Order: sequence, then C-alpha cells, then structure tokens
Amino acid sequence: MSAIEFWTVVIAGAIGLSAPIIVAGVGEIVFERAGGFNVGIEGMMLLGAATGVVGARVGGVWVGLLFALLAGVVAGGVLGFAHAIVRADIVVVGVAVGTITTGLSVFIYQWLSPAGAVNRTVPTQPVLTLPLLEHLPLVGRGLAHAGLFFYASLVLVVVVGWFLRNTRAGLRLTAVGAAPEVARDRGISPSATLCTAAVFAGGCAGLGGAVVSLGSIGTFSPGMTGGVGFIALAVVIVARGRPGGLVIGALGFAFFNSLALLAQTRDLGLPVELYQGLPYAVALAVLCVAASGRGVGGRLRRRPPPAATRPSGNTGDTKPPVTGNDKHSHPDQPQEALS
Repeated sequence: MSAIEFWTVVIAGAIGLSAPIIVAGVGEIVFERAGGFNVGIEGMMLLGAATGVVGARVGGVWVGLLFALLAGVVAGGVLGFAHAIVRADIVVVGVAVGTITTGLSVFIYQWLSPAGAVNRTVPTQPVLTLPLLEHLPLVGRGLAHAGLFFYASLVLVVVVGWFLRNTRAGLRLTAVGAAPEVARDRGISPSATLCTAAVFAGGCAGLGGAVVSLGSIGTFSPGMTGGVGFIALAVVIVARGRPGGLVIGALGFAFFNSLALLAQTRDLGLPVELYQGLPYAVALAVLCVAASGRGVGGRLRRRPPPAATRPSGNTGDTKPPVTGNDKHSHPDQPQEALS
C-alpha cells in the first residue's frame, strides 16, 4: 500500500468515526450553553447503542434510532430534574446517571444475547454513495462512502448553530447559562431552560450511541462506544462551544481513532496498544493546553445550579436588581434575548 492509499484509508475511517462524536457533541453544546455539564454522556451513549439495537430488531434502523432517542431523552430528563429542580450537584448526578445507564446497557445486552446464544446482527444505516466526490484527492473516498449518519450529523450542526444564533429561544438559552439571576429577573425560568437543554443533550447522546451500533456493526457489546462520549466532551471544550469547531475537532480526534483501528490489521512499526491509547492521550494533552490557556476561571470551572436562591435582606452582599435601562451592567448578556 502506497503512502497516499494509506492516508486515504485513514481519512475515510475518520470521516465515518466522527459522526457519533458530532451528534453527542451537539447536545453537549446546547447543555453547556444553558449552564450544565453532562458527565454521564458515555453511559447515555451506551444505553442508546443498546436500545437502538433493540428497536432495529423490532422495526428496522429508523425504529432503532427512535428507541435510542427516547432512552436518551429519559436519561437527560433525570439529569436535568435532579440538577435544576432538586439542586443536586451536576457532577455527582452525572456520574450516577452514567453508571446507571451503563449498567442498563449491560442488562439489555444479556437479555439480547443470553449465555451461549449467538449475538445476531440487525439492519444498519442505509447505503449512501456520492460518486461525484469519489475523485477528490485523499478525502474523496471517505466523503463518497461516509454514510447517511455522517451527513445527517452535519445537518444537525447547521440547524443547532442557526437556532443558537438567530432565534429568541436560543439567545435566551445562552442568557440563562451566562447570568441565570438576570434571566430570572426578566421572566425566564433557568430551571425549565436547563431541564429542556438536558433532555435535548440526552437525546443527542442516545442518538450518538445508536450511530455507533447501527452505523456499520449492527450489534451491541458492552463498552462498545470506547470512550466516544468523553472525547465528545473534550471536543466541545476545545471548540469553546462552537458548532463549527465541533466538526473540526471531531474529525481530528476521529483521525487518531481511525489510525488506531488500522494499526490492528497492519504492522505500522509500533505496538498496537500505543496506537489504541493515542486518541485519549491527544484528548488529555489538548484539554491541558486549553485549560492552561483559559486559567482557573475559564469555561472548565463548574457553574453553580441556576436555581440557587438569591440573598435577601439588607446585607452588604445584596446587589440592586437589574432594570431594562441597565444596558451596560452585564456586557456578556444578550439583552434582546431577555426582553
């Protein structure tokens, strides 16, 4: 295999492997815009992968996606309710939800394939071939055979990016994450907004898991997402919550995943285990660089629950309420979203 053929295969694999990162990352972007952080995303993706296979057995790949979406929505609703309404710590709740959903995925696997039974496959994504892109250098093969899920993930990025920038609901969601107390003064419920964002993030995580199991494999095995959820978190942080940056970051991390998979079938001169650990080492290195560049007070710092009570009484820490004429009191707050 020539060098050009080698890198063409790696890039083609990266394009296909980026789809679940993009789908799960879109939901995380929305959740972080509202002030949340989904530590349980990996477990939600595993649950989506398992329920997606169950749905595909029942009625095909589209029913499988619906099952995965519903499973993710339920998990996201639990996360949002516990954090925004009950005011539980977002990290503790995320770990709990991630652990429970991971356990549920293993239970579903044991139900689908009891001991001694053959793990049957289910229908996968419809074939989508774009022959006009085949002749592009290096990326042509990957784009021509990327599959329907990859292009659907790009559409999702465009739609969510437009929603966040150009709609009143998107601006209000951003306002809640930036200054929940100010948003509450303007009649916006931070708790309801955060719950809605958590439900959307859970649904995207479930769909991302289904993309893994129904993309080309057609079956489920415990831990099959292989840390894709945590890589999605890393990509969102590095991209600073920008949908366009999410796509670029997802392709970058998927490139190393593709290289690791290729190393299992070809001798690349180094131990296979080194290539398998490369994507996670790169993710850790990039996160460290991003964290050092933003300082202790950057986006990596966890926000308090938006439903926290405000100080009352005539204390020294009490701040006067913000009125509609205080245009410059909160420069980072989208004023048009709060009117």
